[in-house]
Amino acid sequence: DDLPNLQCSWESLTRPKEKKTKNGKSRKKSPQNKVNEVEDYYFDTKSKITDVSPSRFQGMPSIMGDFRRASRAAGPVRRLAGMPSESLIAKAFCGIESGEIPSLEDLILPLTSAPSGSILGLPSALISHIVQSSIDRNSEMQQQSLSDYEDHAMQHLEDFVTKYAALADRSLADVSENDSSKLSVNLALGVLSPRQIYHCVKSHQSKMEKTENQKGDINNYIRDCSWLISHMEMRDYFLFDSFRNGPKSYHTKPHKPKHLDVRPEEWLPFPQGLDAFNRWASGQTNLPLVDAGINELISTGYTSNRVRQNMASVLSKDLKLDWRLGAEWFQFCLSDHCVAANYGNWAYFSGVGGDPKNRHFRTISQAWRYDSEGKFVRKWNKKFDSLKLKDDYRHHSERFEVALRPCDFYDDWGTPIVDPMTQLTWQDKERFTQFGMISL
Repeated sequence: DDLPNLQCSWESLTRPKEKKTKNGKSRKKSPQNKVNEVEDYYFDTKSKITDVSPSRFQGMPSIMGDFRRASRAAGPVRRLAGMPSESLIAKAFCGIESGEIPSLEDLILPLTSAPSGSILGLPSALISHIVQSSIDRNSEMQQQSLSDYEDHAMQHLEDFVTKYAALADRSLADVSENDSSKLSVNLALGVLSPRQIYHCVKSHQSKMEKTENQKGDINNYIRDCSWLISHMEMRDYFLFDSFRNGPKSYHTKPHKPKHLDVRPEEWLPFPQGLDAFNRWASGQTNLPLVDAGINELISTGYTSNRVRQNMASVLSKDLKLDWRLGAEWFQFCLSDHCVAANYGNWAYFSGVGGDPKNRHFRTISQAWRYDSEGKFVRKWNKKFDSLKLKDDYRHHSERFEVALRPCDFYDDWGTPIVDPMTQLTWQDKERFTQFGMISL
C-alpha cells in the first residue's frame, strides 16, 4: 500500500511544479512557493490488509507516464522480505489429501463438449493442437520440484541482468537470442516478484559503479539495464489500473483519458466478424508478421511484445473486431498470462485504455524495421518453404522483399485479409510507389 490515497496527492506527485488556481486550472508554482501536499499514507497495521477496491485508486492517473512519475515520487521500493519462518506455516493442514489433480485435458473437456462444441467459435482441431503443444512443452518443467524451479528462475534473472540486459534489442520481432528477459512466466506464476527484479538490477548497477570507480574504464552501456525496472513500473500500472477499473476492465471501453477526444469506431458484432476472427486466430490472415506471431504463440505460448502489438492493431484497428476477443484468445494461449497485463495492454493498444495516442501499427512497415531480413516470418510461416515463386520471380534476388510482400511473389500465397497497402506507413508507401520496393 505504498501509493497515495487522495487525488490531490496523486496530482501533487504527478505535476510537482504545478498548482491549482481558483478556477481549477493548473499553473506552475514559483520556486519560493513549493509546498509538500502529500498526505501520510495509511497502513492498516492491525489487520495487515491492503485495500485494492476500485474506490482506493480513484485519484490514480489514467496516463501511464503520469502514473510512473507519481509512483516513483511516492517513496522508495521496499527491501526484500526474508523467508517466512516455519511457525507461520499452517502445519495442521499438511495432512490434507489433495486428491487427484485434473489434467489440462480434463479442464478443457467441459468447454469443448458444450452444446456449441467450440471455444470462441474456433475449430476444435485448433484448440486440440494448442492443448497438446502446452502439454508437450510443460512435460519437462513438471519434472522439477518447486524449489528447483525457483532457484532456476533466480539464476536466469541474474544471468540476464549481468550478461545480456544492456545489449538486448527489445524492439525486434524475434527476441529468441537473449533480446528479451523472458521473465514474464515467472512473474505471472509468482515465482519471482517485481521487487526481486528491481533489487537484482540495482545490485548489478552498484557493483558496476564500484568497478568503474576503481578502474575508470568500464563502458557505460554495461550498466544500462534499468529498462527492466521501467518494465516493472509498466506492469504495476496495468495491475493498479485493473484494481481501479474493477469489472469495467472487461467492458468495451474501460476508461478514457481526459484529453483524448476521439473514440474508436464501434466494433463489428461477433457473428459478423467470426470468419475474420477465425482467420486471425489461426494464423491465416496472409499478413506475414501477424501469421508468424500467431503460429509462434500457438506453438510456444509466447511471442514478443512487438509482435503482440501488431497482432492487436490488426484485430482492433483493421478488422474492427472487439478487442476483448483478442484478449480472450491470448488468455487461452499465453503461458505468461497475467489478467491485468493482458487485458490492460489490449485496451491500451486498441484505443480504449490509458494511452493518449491513437496507435495504428502498419505491419509490413513494422516487419521491415524489426525483422528486416525476414528471419522471424520465415521461421514461423512454413508456407515460405512449401510454395514456389511465380515464374517471373524465380531468380528474384530480393529475398527481403519477398518476406515483406509474399502475396506478390507466390501464386498460392492467398489474398491478405486486408489490403497490404494499408499496412505501409506513408513514407514506405511513397517509396514503394516510386521504386516498386520497400526494402531499399
